[in-house]
Amino acid sequence: MDPRLQTWPAMVASIALATFAYAAVRLYQHRRQFKDLPKPPYSFLWGHIKLMGEIFALFPANVHFQYVITTISQKYNLPGLFYIDLWPVGPTQLIVTDPDVALYMTVHKDHPKHPAEKVFVDPIVGKNNIVTAEGRQWKYLHNMIGSAFGISQIKSILPMVAEEAMTYRSILHELAESGETFSLDEVSSNLTFDIMGRAIFGTSFGAQHYGSFALTAFKDICAAFAVERESWNPITIFFTKRKRWAAHRRLDPMLKKMLRERFEVLQRDNLDVSKKRGLSIMDLILRDRLEEVRQSVTDTIQTLDPGFVDVAVTQIKTLLLAGSGTTQDTICFMFMLLSAHPEVVKKLREEHDRVFTPGIEATFAMLQESPNKVNELEYSTNVIKETLRFYPIGNTVRAEDGTGFLAYNGRTFSTRGHMICPVQHTMHMDPRIFPNPKAFDPDRFARGESPRHAWRPFERGSRACLGQNFAMDELRVVLLLTTRDFDFKCANLKLRERPRVPWFDFDLIFGDLAFQEFVFEARPRDGMPMTVKRSSGAL
Repeated sequence: MDPRLQTWPAMVASIALATFAYAAVRLYQHRRQFKDLPKPPYSFLWGHIKLMGEIFALFPANVHFQYVITTISQKYNLPGLFYIDLWPVGPTQLIVTDPDVALYMTVHKDHPKHPAEKVFVDPIVGKNNIVTAEGRQWKYLHNMIGSAFGISQIKSILPMVAEEAMTYRSILHELAESGETFSLDEVSSNLTFDIMGRAIFGTSFGAQHYGSFALTAFKDICAAFAVERESWNPITIFFTKRKRWAAHRRLDPMLKKMLRERFEVLQRDNLDVSKKRGLSIMDLILRDRLEEVRQSVTDTIQTLDPGFVDVAVTQIKTLLLAGSGTTQDTICFMFMLLSAHPEVVKKLREEHDRVFTPGIEATFAMLQESPNKVNELEYSTNVIKETLRFYPIGNTVRAEDGTGFLAYNGRTFSTRGHMICPVQHTMHMDPRIFPNPKAFDPDRFARGESPRHAWRPFERGSRACLGQNFAMDELRVVLLLTTRDFDFKCANLKLRERPRVPWFDFDLIFGDLAFQEFVFEARPRDGMPMTVKRSSGAL
């Protein structure tokens, strides 16, 4: 036998032994950094991978991860800052559930976004979006669209929100007449997409009347990416990426065409965009470019450069998706909760009659004339806030700053190499912060019994949701124009005899609908099947 062949087994064994030794050393070095740090029960071999799997198994499929973090925090009575170690299959996480620490890192220090946000957001809306951008790029994008969400600008477009809500009301009336089970998620997504269409483009997509090509494309993108994100199968990933790319190729040319055509109209008709109030978001995006053209000496119609178009369309997609999806989700959970709380519905109806007027048509007219009156709907606002306490829609993940640590309870904790996660759901369900957290109690906000910065469904600081004031006004208008006339009831429920977890018992009332699932954001499950009927006091 060739002597060289005899050496192969020894070489393979040596390589295997060296690989094993390297892996063992890396494992030891990584795991030992968590010694004596706050964390749930820990396996030297598995870290927290096994524990996370066990907790996920308590919930229905594809549950949002915030339920897992809240369960771990409460089950093991963890402090307001603790570590989750998922190495080597995932990032190590520094979980923040103390409102003061969360305020410090998002407001006072404003830690940068973690690269993981790009992984989850960029495939949906494109790179260089305002959600994941940093530094100068973020400031440029914020200047481009930030003024669209000023208080006066929002109030100027509330009349058109009311118009779309009246269409929504008509659809609910038809569904009440038929008595059929329907997807509240689908009906509400058409509403919020049309509202965002009017806010951005000045015209509705018409999704409530006959569906929307753009909305369908967005749903295809999100559905494909949800599969792609969770799959380990390279074939599945390949084909879902193709589906996602195909949907982008359908959507992007349409939005680019709308942007370019609007720019030409603004030039040709010499429209005044010097005053921001009343302008659509697209006009605000184009405003600076239009001023540059008007200061030039040429009289010919100018076109937009491709680079600007790409950036602008990315922001438009971001606003369309974030501005419609999160609001539709909140509408679904709000009506789900109201369906089980007639005493809250009664108080809402009394407030709407008192602040506005008993008739819907007269209420609509008052909204058109005095949109600022929605600010007087204090109980309605608290109902929305309580819904968002139970069902926050989005999360932020941050990276280390220059200091490399966070201070908590007199100690410093390393942030180096960790994904820092302020989990608002866990704060919202903490009885030390929100007394009796399992109770649906809108009046808790009137009592002021919890720190203001502990309620953070839109997050806080400079990177908080730009559209939070618009979303709150939109939700107030939807409540105002629907609650007095309709009673909702969840359909196809499979109730549980015992709650899945001790800190939350809504599954005794709503079954698995009580648990948000993770798509792009924290979404209603199964489309939120509902029936609706006209209330006995409907006018």
